[in-house]
Amino acid sequence: MRDYTTLYQQLGQLAILTEQSGEMPADEIVLLKESGLLSVVLPGHELDFSDDHMPELLNLLKDVGRSNGAVGRIYEGHINTLFLIHLYATAEQRNYWFNQVEQYQKLFGVWNTDGAIGISFKRTENAVTINGAKGFCSGSSLVDYALIGGKTDRPSNGSDWQMVIVPMVLVDEPRIDYNSWKPMGMKASVSHTIDFSGIEIENDALLGMPGDYLKAPYFLAGAIRFASVQLGMAEAVYNNTLAFLRGLNRLEDPFQKMRIGRMAMAVHTGQLWITNSGNEFDSHKNQPDKYNHLIAYANLTRLTIESVCLEVLELSAKCVGAKGLMAPGDLERWHRDLSYYLRQPAPDATLQNAAGFLIKNDEGIEHFSGTTAVKTENNEYTVYS
Repeated sequence: MRDYTTLYQQLGQLAILTEQSGEMPADEIVLLKESGLLSVVLPGHELDFSDDHMPELLNLLKDVGRSNGAVGRIYEGHINTLFLIHLYATAEQRNYWFNQVEQYQKLFGVWNTDGAIGISFKRTENAVTINGAKGFCSGSSLVDYALIGGKTDRPSNGSDWQMVIVPMVLVDEPRIDYNSWKPMGMKASVSHTIDFSGIEIENDALLGMPGDYLKAPYFLAGAIRFASVQLGMAEAVYNNTLAFLRGLNRLEDPFQKMRIGRMAMAVHTGQLWITNSGNEFDSHKNQPDKYNHLIAYANLTRLTIESVCLEVLELSAKCVGAKGLMAPGDLERWHRDLSYYLRQPAPDATLQNAAGFLIKNDEGIEHFSGTTAVKTENNEYTVYS
């Protein structure tokens, strides 16, 4: 992988300025486009989706998240969209959309949450008319192409949920509700509500068949991507906590040492889960009989990262106290952003589903975790990954 250290430093510096100004992270997106990171997963590039690079991709997402959580969220949406194009586009569609990234540095995003009126599509012979709105549209007006899902009037394969990719040049300013995004954290992800009602797109903007978006294992197993961004943000909390304590000359305090040690243990645990989940994905993504295994592992990875992040946040708060969590201090923003980003849907159901898989399959943890224990001639066990 290329060295993106300078980019990460610039994204980190801009995050502070964007937070203070309350503006869009436009400069950050320009840097992202100029860096070449938008095309890193395209054919012939370093992390080509056609090859097995998921651990490296997850570490890249983590690194972007560690530099700038909001940009990490937007970038993860771009990667998600390109992966769906890789999976479900026709050859002609794939060439066109990938060329938009490679030649013109276009930013893609995927927006799944329906607004008050859910998205629906009415198809004619020549066009598709959209009705309804999407919420939590991360990247908002900064995104060049938006993948949205909705109910089509031409269902097939037992599903009516269709993906389309909308050129955002069709979405004028009044359609974006800038007052809809007033969160506790992740403000710079500019995840506004956007009304797509009445917009017409060509039929070749339809991506895949109805039901493709929710297909196993990719929809649920994709949680490992946003979990990687979250882990990167936890690393930023750790790093900023140490910097704060160093400035106060408190690093030799025995209680601070204990907290720092526990934070390091938690972050390293998260790294192991992220790396393993990437290896699991590459090993089983083309094995239908392993899809449920892969989804369960991804679910537990997501929940482990949530637990890791919450522990890091709690220990960091104890380390720095009220003084360290005052604006405009950088830690205050990191705490708010990560706390908010961790609020992903249905954590309890996610855990129950993963545990249900383990119980139903009576799968020993040595098999579930991607390791195999082999008995030697001396009745000892050697563990192979």
